[in-house]
Amino acid sequence: MSIQIRTLASGSEGNALVADFDGFCLMIDAGIRSKAFNELTDPGVLPSEGPKALLLTHEHSDHCLGLAAFMKQWDMPVYASRGTFEGLAKHSFFSKLPKDRFHLFKAGEGFTLGPLKVQSVPTSHDAAEPVAYRLEAADYAFGCLTDLGCFTEDTVAAFQGVNALLLEANHNRRILEAGPYPYWLKQRVDSDRGHLCNEMAGEFIKRIYHPGLREVMLGHLSRTNNFEPLARETVLASLREIPGAAERVKLFVAPAKGLSERMGRPDASRPPQ
Repeated sequence: MSIQIRTLASGSEGNALVADFDGFCLMIDAGIRSKAFNELTDPGVLPSEGPKALLLTHEHSDHCLGLAAFMKQWDMPVYASRGTFEGLAKHSFFSKLPKDRFHLFKAGEGFTLGPLKVQSVPTSHDAAEPVAYRLEAADYAFGCLTDLGCFTEDTVAAFQGVNALLLEANHNRRILEAGPYPYWLKQRVDSDRGHLCNEMAGEFIKRIYHPGLREVMLGHLSRTNNFEPLARETVLASLREIPGAAERVKLFVAPAKGLSERMGRPDASRPPQ
């Protein structure tokens, strides 16, 4: 089983990810317009018939802006928590959505899609019922965890054993404090229901690290309150506290716009050495 995972956008201006497990392709979030999607993708990112399913993490615009267009373009089911579905009603495009194609669940529930075992994981964010996702197929597990102000022991437990992870590293607290955001927005970003800072991202990776964790992509970086080298170095500092971890884990950053590097395995039938 070959596995390819790439982000199409990651940040406050839009979020979308494509995961292909040996031809079974799905998307997580649709926070980009269809025109931008067509401009960003290249041959081989998606099959011509589109993804088999779309998973939504929550109802904020940067995660669902292109939903109506994507559902019109592709006859795919959409999986979302009930709170997320109800939260979509605040958007002008809600009336255009074919409601019969939604599959609703309670945050924390799991389900099966093709060869994939999908586990939704509740997150702490200022949305109605936000979730992260863990995808498993055969001996490979991938986690998608962004848009959370803090993590709990349950969050750590949910992502134990993953081989690859997209993890939020949104801001540096000192830059945020000294930056141009109004006070209320600074409070929101750095609250327990806001976004994960670099230091907490490093702590989370340290908590879930195991020898099989080989790839970590840092995502949802703030253009105002963070810098790519700073986020990387902060997380690397945490990995260096574990002997050999910094050398074993490939660490890279998802671009705000455009295709990221690939995560996954060319031949997932062979476990990583």
